[in-house]
Amino acid sequence: MAITNAIRYKGFFLDCEPIRQGNACFVAQVIITRESGQALDEYAFHELWMARAAADAVSFAKAWGREWIDDHLQAADAGVGSGVHLV
Repeated sequence: MAITNAIRYKGFFLDCEPIRQGNACFVAQVIITRESGQALDEYAFHELWMARAAADAVSFAKAWGREWIDDHLQAADAGVGSGVHLV
């Protein structure tokens, strides 16, 4: 079964390519991008979680990214913006 590492969610693009470690584990990470007119917003979240399988790391990163987007959009709607792009 093929793993789809990239998805679109609520106007954002999530790239959830896992990083293979030397100990046969995979590190979950997500890079979230969105076009805002002419600007490109990019948010990178590295080393979110360790998994034994690539599919588990990808699933975790997708879920984490969707939750971050939901939280981020709520904050933006409330008029609170962080401006932090690398975590």
